[in-house]
Amino acid sequence: MTKPTAAKTANALLVLDNVAVRWNERVAFPHTHWVWRHGEQWAVLGPNGSGKSLLALALCDKWPLLQGEIHYHFEGDAGAPLPDAVPQTSIALLSPQTQRELAASECSFYQSRWHSGLGEGRRTVARFLSQPSVEERNPFEVGGPQGDPRRFRENRRRFSRWLGVQPLLRRQLAALSNGELRKVLLVHTLLRSPRLLILDDPFGGLDRATRLRLKAVVNRLMRNGMPVLLLTNRPDELPSRTTHLLLVHGRRVVAQGTKRAILNHPLARKLAASLSFSSSSASSKNPTGKKHAAPLIELSHATVQLGNRRILDDVTWTMRRGENWALVGPNGSGKTTLLGLIQGDNPQAYALDLRLFGVRPETTQTLWHLRRRIGWLSPELHLHYPAGWSCRDVVCSGFFNSVGLYEPATARQRAAACGWLRRLGLADQAEQSFGELSLGDQRLVLLARAVVKKPRLLILDEPGQGLDATHRRSLLDAADSVVRQTGTSLIFVTHHAGEMPACITHVLELHRGRIRHRRKKRVAGRPGHGKLAL
Repeated sequence: MTKPTAAKTANALLVLDNVAVRWNERVAFPHTHWVWRHGEQWAVLGPNGSGKSLLALALCDKWPLLQGEIHYHFEGDAGAPLPDAVPQTSIALLSPQTQRELAASECSFYQSRWHSGLGEGRRTVARFLSQPSVEERNPFEVGGPQGDPRRFRENRRRFSRWLGVQPLLRRQLAALSNGELRKVLLVHTLLRSPRLLILDDPFGGLDRATRLRLKAVVNRLMRNGMPVLLLTNRPDELPSRTTHLLLVHGRRVVAQGTKRAILNHPLARKLAASLSFSSSSASSKNPTGKKHAAPLIELSHATVQLGNRRILDDVTWTMRRGENWALVGPNGSGKTTLLGLIQGDNPQAYALDLRLFGVRPETTQTLWHLRRRIGWLSPELHLHYPAGWSCRDVVCSGFFNSVGLYEPATARQRAAACGWLRRLGLADQAEQSFGELSLGDQRLVLLARAVVKKPRLLILDEPGQGLDATHRRSLLDAADSVVRQTGTSLIFVTHHAGEMPACITHVLELHRGRIRHRRKKRVAGRPGHGKLAL
């Protein structure tokens, strides 16, 4: 890669000069040269495991360089250079890891959203977005540095309005869904007024309307002169005002240049490839869920209220054996609450007219017995799963419904875990630490955890979130194969109507806690192809 000359670094915002970083005793991004000039807007595009997040940490001075230097040329509010600017205070990074750390600080177990009275996670969104919280001021410090309160209030109102956060202000952080927490965290990040904003997979977990709103916000920030670096594996998520792309693969920069030029690169075209499912037997061999089939879930006139807000409003729904449902709806529509009732995470499951596999969960013992028939995978589970367990132990934990393995698995259980890892192409990773795997392989391990006990009901809550096209296709094909081979019934949650397994037979759409649509799936073209007709 050619070293930038003085002419090429003129008017530079950021310069990487012969940079390399260390990654697991190996060299990542060797001999990297990159110049970002004022007025340009860059994005980093690459598949899962390509090193996008590692590069972002290096830019923020949160990951040490093995060689080379990074030069920062930020400007103040009046356009004057900031010679003493340091990346830790001038650059704001919003990433899945940032969200993971916030979620862990609010609750130590992922069901905490339903148990806010236990003492954890009592911070409200309004408090999190307060000026002392954003500026990280010590409450006991007198006369410490403080920004303009009036300007801060104006910015908070503006950013909250842009992202639709106002209705969340009185809620506790621990009670937010994955997508809602992402929006709140972005407002918090913007309130720090960074000189460079890095957004790592910012659209994960957001519904289509919120993704469009967020993209408009990013374009507005770019138009107003804020440098924004977007990290993504989906070319369709690139803001229209992005001018240049850094294409990465295998923790190397494989190409850099204008957006138009880089999008024609073979790797970029591969990332842009639309999903297609070619399981020829998907529709012919799957059961269709006839009316006389035994019900798996029966929910009658369910209303769930938190304070003055109705999360579910008079929901009646029956799912029968052999049916595979897609559960869709915008962020905050009640999907997570509905799943919480089914999984027994929400204590109101005891009070409602709810039957699982024909049994009403009237006691904790009954509910625990019913949960053993359910396998699940969700962003919250992934967010809170400890990284140090071996992949085999992660899968074995599915037998105990635990986040981590805290009692010894039997030889038969260990063999079953290894068998599922082998089916999913991860046999060689059985003894490897969960945290060492790529995001896509971690999600496959959690899928194996969900199905290892042969559940009657499988719940996959946004399993493709954050995955590139190749890994999304692998995971969804694997889910489709699991349903066809085991006969389990599926509830599949997604914000991308065109990206779901071919086995889906029905669609349930929620909106503001109520059922908007409940119908059989209709697709255009061959089974497994096309988009849902919602």
